[in-house]
Formats: sequence, structure tokens, C-alpha cells
Amino acid sequence: MLARLRKRLYEILFVRLRHDRSVREALFAFILTRTLIFFILICVGQLTLTSKPDTKLHDASISLDRPQIARSLREMMVRGDVGHYKALSAGGYLPGPLDLNNDRSTQFAFFPLQPILLWLLGRVTSDVLLWGAGLSNLLFLLALVLLHKLTLACGYNESVASRAVFYLAAFPASYFFSVPMTESLFVVLTVASFYAAKRERWWTAGVIGVLASATRLTGVLLLPSLLVLSWQMYRSLQIKKILGLLLIPFGLFAYMFYSWRLTGDALAFKHAQAAWGREPSIFFLRSVINWLVGPHLITPWNVELFSVVSALLCFVCIYILARRREWAFALYTLISIILPLSSGNLQSLERYTMGFFPVFIALGIVAKSEHCDQSIRVVFVFLLGIMTALYAAGYSNALT
Repeated sequence: MLARLRKRLYEILFVRLRHDRSVREALFAFILTRTLIFFILICVGQLTLTSKPDTKLHDASISLDRPQIARSLREMMVRGDVGHYKALSAGGYLPGPLDLNNDRSTQFAFFPLQPILLWLLGRVTSDVLLWGAGLSNLLFLLALVLLHKLTLACGYNESVASRAVFYLAAFPASYFFSVPMTESLFVVLTVASFYAAKRERWWTAGVIGVLASATRLTGVLLLPSLLVLSWQMYRSLQIKKILGLLLIPFGLFAYMFYSWRLTGDALAFKHAQAAWGREPSIFFLRSVINWLVGPHLITPWNVELFSVVSALLCFVCIYILARRREWAFALYTLISIILPLSSGNLQSLERYTMGFFPVFIALGIVAKSEHCDQSIRVVFVFLLGIMTALYAAGYSNALT
């Protein structure tokens, strides 16, 4: 019995997966980009600069001492919002009325699924940060595999699917996929929900959507997008088939109910956003227009040029998707980018854009020529290296 089980596992892991083109393409993009990212993280983390007396010269040294590497990586993993997710996994949300002057109270802006996963990891290991980073990398690899399969399921050829996978892996902010934040979790859930819907597994898509809406507010946007996808597939509203999609908002509803029980405010997540400089704005392009009037390339906690270019890239890709009549992808990207833009804040737009996977399918569609494809790859990898180095060095501009 055990021999048969081992043989079956071997067939799945080493035979079938080896011949699965989606797995091979995902592994290529994953290994290439993660090797670059961790090489930079390790080197910058171990970099020591010493100044020579009475000169402007500096000596640099890099030591590859394994205990020091683990320590520096652990320090890097807790930067930015990771510290909040780790704190929530250890102590939970703060009960009592919402107090925007209390850092713990403002953590209601962070949705609960990621802290729950870190809490579960904490039950089996004391090193939540590095194991959390490992889990994020594993989820990201799965997201790349599913993105390749989804692109093929939409009728595109393997070249388009391979480009989409590589562009997502090499996007200049994709180092966030390798830290214990929501990026990898959210992308794998949204891609998986679309993929299940495309294969007409609507209840599966709905259940996965519940998890997505418990990870980020934008997860609830899967509902209108997948309804549009069902209309495209059936040319009519097949209520019995798509009934499972109505489950999607229940991740958000569960969090709202929990927030109400703790604070008396079901919209605590929304009100906590004010503490992070995000105020709702009816005119969602206001922040982009204000930047165009008085541009700043880099400000504390934000590379504003990168944020604005990311937002504009979304709108270009929305147009490309609409021209291809990919209405579900176009709608999902449109309402997903409008939501953070409506906060009146450009911060983290490049990180949010990275989570809108249809953007990379659109880029894969238009980058048909070798020159265009290679240009995108070179620019993305070059910027990824720079942004990863800034993150490793602890610059606030690369932490959001």
C-alpha cells in the first residue's frame, strides 16, 4: 500500500509536473526572479561600509556568514506592513471603540486572512517571519502556474501565457511576493477564482472568492467581474449555475461582523484608513492630476513616479483588454484601480497594480514582437533590481 502511494506521488510530482508546460514556465520565471531578489537581499543585508579618516572614501565588505544572513533576512521581513501582520497574528485586533490615535486600533485596516495564516504558522514554528516568507513564495509559484493555465483557458497561445507569467514575476515591485504580506495570497486566490469560473466550477470560484474578500477589500470585486464572465460564457444569466458566486462577499461580511463585535463599528476597516492618510474622494483621478500639475519623483514612503506610471499602465491595459472583448478582465482591473485611487493617495499603487493580474495578460497580448518583449523584460528586471536593493537597504520609498 505504501509502495503504491509512493509511486503515485512520484508520478504526480516528477512525471506529470515535469511535462506540464505551465509548471515549467512558472518555475523558470520564479527561480530567475527569486534568485535575483534574494541575492540582492543577502548582499545588501551583509554590506558593511567603513569610512577612512580625513577622506571621502569608503571601504565596502560583504560577509556571507550564515547566521548573520538569517538574522538580516529576518530583519528585512518585518519591515513595512509586515510588522502589523505579525502583531495581529500574535495579539489579534484591539477590542474597544476605534481610536485612530492608537496604532493597534488602526490595524483594523488590515484584513484578517493573512494574520490567521501567520498565526497558524506560529503554532508549528517560532520563526514566523522566515516561514511566512517561505509560504508567500510557495503561494506565488502556485499563482504563476494558475496564471499560465488561465491565460491558455482564455484561448491565448503559450507565448502570451509565458510572457504574462514572466512580466508578473519580474514586475519592479514583485519582491513583495517574497515577504509575508498579502500580495502572494491575494494574487493566487483571485487567479484561482477566475480559473475555476472559466472551467465552470462556480461554487469553487465562490468559495475561493470568500477567502479573497477576507484578504483584501478588493477581493469583493470578484463578484461583478465573474458575473460578467458568466454572461460572456453563456450569453445569458444562468442563475442556477452561478449561484455560488454570491458567496464571495461573505469574507468581507464576516470581518465586518467581527469588527462590530469588537468595536461596535462594522466599518472599522474603512475608518481606520484615515490614520494611514487615505480619505475617500469622489473624483478618483484627482491624485494623478495633482501629481501631473506638480510632480515629485520620489517622496518619503513613495516613489511617486513609479506609482503614477503603474496607474497609467492599468488604464492602458484596460483599453487593451476591452479591445479584445475581455470584459471581465477589463472590469476587474478598472474597479480595482479606481478603489485605491479614490483614497486620494498615490502610495502603494505599484504594489496594488502588481495584484491586478489581467494587467500582465494584456501586456503578454500586445508584446508580440521580440523587440517589445525583450524591452519590457529588461526594464522590469533592471527596475526590480533597484527597488529590491532599496528595500534591502531600508529606504522607506521601497517599503510600501
